[in-house]
Amino acid sequence: MTDTEKAYLYTIGRNIARLRKQNKFSQLDVCAEIKMEKSNLSAIENGRQNASILTLKRIADTIGVDVGDFFIPKS
Repeated sequence: MTDTEKAYLYTIGRNIARLRKQNKFSQLDVCAEIKMEKSNLSAIENGRQNASILTLKRIADTIGVDVGDFFIPKS
């Protein structure tokens, strides 16, 4: 994986974490809803794991955002 790809995953992961917190969900809340291990969600949010589009959709649906919001830079 290139440094650019790593940075991209990190940015998306940080957006997921930011939106999750803005909508007042803990990692455990999301994990319980989508049946995911907390360590996997943590790895996604920290850019260490490349999530599938279906996983991103499940996370987005749970926290009440659109999947596309994960890809929009923080303003």
